[in-house]
Amino acid sequence: MKPFLLRHPILQILTLLVVSTLWLKAVPVITSVRRNADRVGKYAKLELTVGLTAVYTNAYNPDDIDVWGEFTSPSHKLWKINGFYNGAQWKIRFAANETGDWSYVVKAKDATGTGQGTPARFTCKVSTNHGWVRIAPNHRYLAYDDGTSFYGVGACYPWGDTTGGFDRMRALGLNIYVYWNGTYDRDGGNNLIESTNSGLGSYDQGKCARLDRLITWSEERGLGMILVVWPHDYLCEGMRGWTHGWSRNPYNTITTSRGFYGDTNAWAYQEKMYRYIIARWGYSAGLASWQTIDEIAGTSGWSNRVDANVWAGKIAAYFQHNDFFKHPTTASHGDFWDEGNKGNDLPNTEVYRNSSTSNLVSTIHRLWNGYEKPCIMGETGLDRSARIVHRKLWAGLASGISVTPLFWSFNQGWNNAAASQFAPFEKFIADINFAGLTSLAQAKVAVPDAGAYGITSDQLTFGWLTGDISGKTLSVTGLKNGAYHLEWWDCATGSVLSTKNLLVAGGSLSADIPVLAPPPENPSAGATNSQAAGSANNPTAASPAAASDDLAFKIIRG
Repeated sequence: MKPFLLRHPILQILTLLVVSTLWLKAVPVITSVRRNADRVGKYAKLELTVGLTAVYTNAYNPDDIDVWGEFTSPSHKLWKINGFYNGAQWKIRFAANETGDWSYVVKAKDATGTGQGTPARFTCKVSTNHGWVRIAPNHRYLAYDDGTSFYGVGACYPWGDTTGGFDRMRALGLNIYVYWNGTYDRDGGNNLIESTNSGLGSYDQGKCARLDRLITWSEERGLGMILVVWPHDYLCEGMRGWTHGWSRNPYNTITTSRGFYGDTNAWAYQEKMYRYIIARWGYSAGLASWQTIDEIAGTSGWSNRVDANVWAGKIAAYFQHNDFFKHPTTASHGDFWDEGNKGNDLPNTEVYRNSSTSNLVSTIHRLWNGYEKPCIMGETGLDRSARIVHRKLWAGLASGISVTPLFWSFNQGWNNAAASQFAPFEKFIADINFAGLTSLAQAKVAVPDAGAYGITSDQLTFGWLTGDISGKTLSVTGLKNGAYHLEWWDCATGSVLSTKNLLVAGGSLSADIPVLAPPPENPSAGATNSQAAGSANNPTAASPAAASDDLAFKIIRG
């Protein structure tokens, strides 16, 4: 005999309706979506605060509850941007790169199904913001999203960052800095993002709020943060000569410091943290780059090179594939690291012990010749000698680096003598469109018994001469025939000493180097007579002498 329910079709229909209604009610419900503005500037933050009713136990686990926004641009490009929980509210952060009217809808998914809110619109208006830092079309330098050239000038500012410190950076002309996801910071920042306080699978909201503030301050000042996801300290245990921070890493509850890189359970937790990081800060033009690991040679897991290198490739790929805003990735070893350089967008090395010109140049050339990518020196010692800071800036530029050596550090040992070296350097690079240079190569430049280094392109050859150069001859080969304009620059003041028009035939040119005055004890001390007769506006007058033992030059085509 059939059950009573199945013998009555009307009851069957009513039962199905009740079950369907209950099921529909169980689907996540977007109860509200509030946006921070109806009109936002291009590349500025659009923040949605989402009211949500759903079934979940861990708001930080996207397998439990997933919240995202789908944004459609005026040109009909679809952006899927993940949301995040900030400990009190659900948020979605986005920045638009097209002016005009955008549409969006918020969606959520839990174990019962997927729900969505009411579609809405906002307007993106014109702004002076250039957007996120990208790799330039020439693959050797960097550019903003709108195509404007970006040459990084900066330092490491790994903790203790303040608005006053950022203001000093901007006053010096710096535009990029390195910040650590570490435990040495202030104002709620003295924990990791995934900390021993929050526990695995949750995120330290004190640290996250600190990063929110730093990113906002950076946006306001035109600074770009290189965020170090894993400083070496927190993956190090019992290694002589390295700081041991493994005890402050919550992953010590599920794996060992040596096993971290190859542990699949640890990787599953990491993926969720990386997703959270991208969702919370990826929108921002105040974020310049993801540095996945700092000095991997100082981590216990480096003892297993295979697992370490595989992990380095996986974390780089995760950020490259999941960051819709495409911030470039980098990673460091402490020395040359081929596997890390291959997998990341910005090959990275460090120089601490040997600050000679020959070592600086050969280190950067190794990166340039090994990878057709923008090269960086992610850390270098901030020597109190202004002469060494001076040398690192100019040697780096003339060797093809895309960001100045990033001095360790802005909050330790910074001094006026070192700081004074930036302004002349910035004057020299101010009108170089690095992102627009084509057919880039190491320049073939020479001065007898002296150092000569440079970069050449279809548009411009620029370089730096050092040593016994006064009154000698600069030889340049490999140029295209035609008319050129030569500028000699005083590296101590950032001013043009003299100019000359030249005609290249046979692919080479020779030019007399100005006679230099003896260098002072401190290259930052004393003005030169570069404002005397014979300046850039009067190339036929006698060239003034620079009070230095180095010069820079530009050879401009056409």
